[in-house]
Amino acid sequence: MKRFLFPYTMAFALAFSLGACSEDEGNYDYTQINEVTIEGIEVNAVYEAGSQIVATPTITVLDEATSNLSYQWTINGMEVSTERILDTMLPPLDYGDQLCALTITDNDTGMQYIQTFNIQVMNPFNYGYYFFTRLDDNSTEMAYIQAKSTDDSTVDDVKYTTGVADQAFGNDPRQIFGTYGYNQANGSYEWTLMFLSGEGEYPAIVTDNSAFEPTYLLSSNSFIDQEGGYTFNPEEVLVNIQGTYMAFVSNGQFIYYTNSKLYRPARHTQDYYWSHAVIGMGPDIFAWVFDEQSRRVYTIQAYRNNGEDIPEGFEVDNNAWDRVMEPVASEDNPDATNPVVEGEVLAISDYYAGSHACKVVTAAPDMMRVYTYSRPWINGVNPVPNPVYTGVYEFALPGMDENASIAVGGRTGASAYQYYVNAGNNIYYCATGGVPEAPVLVCSIPAEYGEVEYLGLSALGNRLVVVAYDESSSEERKGTVLFVDLSTRQITHTFPHILHHCSGFWGANDANSTFLAGYGDNM
Repeated sequence: MKRFLFPYTMAFALAFSLGACSEDEGNYDYTQINEVTIEGIEVNAVYEAGSQIVATPTITVLDEATSNLSYQWTINGMEVSTERILDTMLPPLDYGDQLCALTITDNDTGMQYIQTFNIQVMNPFNYGYYFFTRLDDNSTEMAYIQAKSTDDSTVDDVKYTTGVADQAFGNDPRQIFGTYGYNQANGSYEWTLMFLSGEGEYPAIVTDNSAFEPTYLLSSNSFIDQEGGYTFNPEEVLVNIQGTYMAFVSNGQFIYYTNSKLYRPARHTQDYYWSHAVIGMGPDIFAWVFDEQSRRVYTIQAYRNNGEDIPEGFEVDNNAWDRVMEPVASEDNPDATNPVVEGEVLAISDYYAGSHACKVVTAAPDMMRVYTYSRPWINGVNPVPNPVYTGVYEFALPGMDENASIAVGGRTGASAYQYYVNAGNNIYYCATGGVPEAPVLVCSIPAEYGEVEYLGLSALGNRLVVVAYDESSSEERKGTVLFVDLSTRQITHTFPHILHHCSGFWGANDANSTFLAGYGDNM
């Protein structure tokens, strides 16, 4: 509770005390100050832009019967209401911290009582679940579910957009990718989101979830070398777990991303077409990649200044991951060569525990294969050793086919160092570290929602996000979102018929943010 008395009150008191030193026998009428106290206004409340703001303060008046009060509510000096109870739509405001005030004026005495407080205004797409979806005409629509959702949703509860602010998404949606960290400019922790599409003026749109406005727009004009004639057609974006290295796979080429610019595509001594790239989790700077042409796994990195022979036309350049290294046979299996990978590649994962362990998960009819590779820690090691092929494991999995989906966990939550795959509508998990073991059933998605089309994970790693698609549905949007609590393996939320075909997903919820502490869903 705060109560402010304006300076003239003190001047009156001073004059009264001075007058008491002399005799004054006049007759005076004195008006008692009708004191007002203000309590019960929530400080640092979070509101979505354009939403309804309601505040019901407890106002105590010394003499209610004789009071003659007026009220003024302001946000950043702008009057928004003159009612005792604040219940109004937020006006257009910048996102972030806003200073608010309730001023109560005693109209008989002119006395004013002021209670100040702060609110946080967030954009309509802040902290939640983002779905990049493809319509039948190949256009793009993003659907959004708030992180704090607690009940089943309807179409009216889901927000949709076809772009970031005034910048439209391109057609052929491909991927949403996010990184979480401290934004020094506004002093808050927030997500930076990137949207990739195959068609459009800007194939990559970068934004932050505090404003949801374009931060960077990447295109073929974003290459540092504008004379190189390079084309930017991003198929995937990848970043190391520390968030210090980012790259794209574009037209099957590996392109390093630095200082908001695209470096030249990596050059190699022979042709490759990369996909499913993942940067190693440990301190080494390299990436596992899959070559669509040879259907083999390799690692790539920059050439090092360590006395090794560098092919003519190449040089030491930390931004140019030109060096390709092929896995060799292990000591336990000296006759094994780098194998041709069978089946549809779902994902490549890297697990670091003193050395790197790579798993390549593939899907085939009623079959899942896991190819395994290793790579020692190479910092300061000369010459750089080749990665090692260590074996392949096959698991019968009825219902699995080439259309299977996968979600790979990070380092937090129930999904830490796990990956999740579907065989039909049955969802299984496996560990990313250690010797591959048979998949373990997590849950089954009811057939009434259609077939499982996409799997994702919440930011904190405790919730599996499942998209099922019912081709036979008469609804405009045939996709249903289901949340699975990974600690109980139970479906907790169902959001029916809210999506078109899902091409990408990101869960940007976080309950530990200092900017929106406790706002996330703790999942």
